[in-house]
Amino acid sequence: MSDAVNLSLYEFATCPFCRRVRAFLAQIGREVESRDVMRDPERLAELVDATGRTTVPCLRIESEDGEVRWMHESADIIAWLGDHFAKAT
Repeated sequence: MSDAVNLSLYEFATCPFCRRVRAFLAQIGREVESRDVMRDPERLAELVDATGRTTVPCLRIESEDGEVRWMHESADIIAWLGDHFAKAT
């Protein structure tokens, strides 16, 4: 179980790395709010303000204590999600 209470994925539909993260989320049965940076300029501005980058995918992780972390790179995001949410077989 994770201490994350709110997860948001900054992404856009045609990004292959974003699709990779979405496929993994579906595989583990985890819903995460999608924030499409191509359709919503405010979401893009949030991403740039927080990280200084426009790179997606980017997972916004808000913990129970209100701390916010931002994670780029699809492989890192998938590894983190797997560590925190994938069920042991």
